[in-house]
Amino acid sequence: MSHLTDSGIDLSRKGVIWLEGQAIPVEPTGTGKAVARLVKPKRKQVVEATFGQMLFEEPDPGVLSVGGGARKQVLGAIDRWYRREARQQIGQVVEIEADRLDLHPEKISIRDQKTRWGSCSTSGMLSFNWRLVVGPHHALRYVVIHELIHIRHHDHSRRFWAALAEALPDWKYSAAWLRQNERALTTYRPKI
Repeated sequence: MSHLTDSGIDLSRKGVIWLEGQAIPVEPTGTGKAVARLVKPKRKQVVEATFGQMLFEEPDPGVLSVGGGARKQVLGAIDRWYRREARQQIGQVVEIEADRLDLHPEKISIRDQKTRWGSCSTSGMLSFNWRLVVGPHHALRYVVIHELIHIRHHDHSRRFWAALAEALPDWKYSAAWLRQNERALTTYRPKI
């Protein structure tokens, strides 16, 4: 059983995919076309308050609606969905952190890396493992900041670690989480 510590993620569960540490049920579309899309219903929740009732949106991770004639098609659609989701989420974090740190990459790519979370070329191209979106957001943010710092410091010198500590003072927590859960995440494949 694959179990990610500190997050309650059991990657061996069937019928769900994982996104930011949350289990999202997988439901078939009933069509033979290989598709995967996240459907997030909006639900309203009435909460009693001191001065009457207040209306809040209840967070709901939604469901991943998938279609495909064969299991291989369905898994392929889920894989493509994960890559699109990773590109969107990682891209947003890169944009925010690049502006904050004034470190701008030349290009970003999303890959299926087996031994790395991310990399930075000497030309400033950043590559990230799509599986970062499976775990908690703090781990993804740490890898993005780590790779952005490499734009200025292309090694793991004292200057690199000092810049990382300044940009993300609690980086050691996320780095430890990734080390502890590396095997489970890098071998993760959805089970449907």
